[in-house]
Amino acid sequence: MSDYSAAKAGIIGYTRDLAAENGRHGIRVNAISPGGFERGQPEEFIRRYNSHVMLGRMGRDGVDLKGAVVFLASDAAAYVTGQNLAVDGGFTAWS
Repeated sequence: MSDYSAAKAGIIGYTRDLAAENGRHGIRVNAISPGGFERGQPEEFIRRYNSHVMLGRMGRDGVDLKGAVVFLASDAAAYVTGQNLAVDGGFTAWS
């Protein structure tokens, strides 16, 4: 897990740095951190994972990231930059 954690922290830091460097040019930079998505994992894994998610389920491919992407790409997010948006059904809110 340490390699995943290091990579994730690097992406979030890079997002913040890019936002700081490019904001004066009107360029917004944000990241999306998706939670687990069901992709044929064993049923027991899915059951255990779901028990740790506030919404009680894994993400759905082609469905659950769309809203976040549309929001961040739209004028509704015109004052949002340097942020990491967790789209994980509440998984990380427990910690």
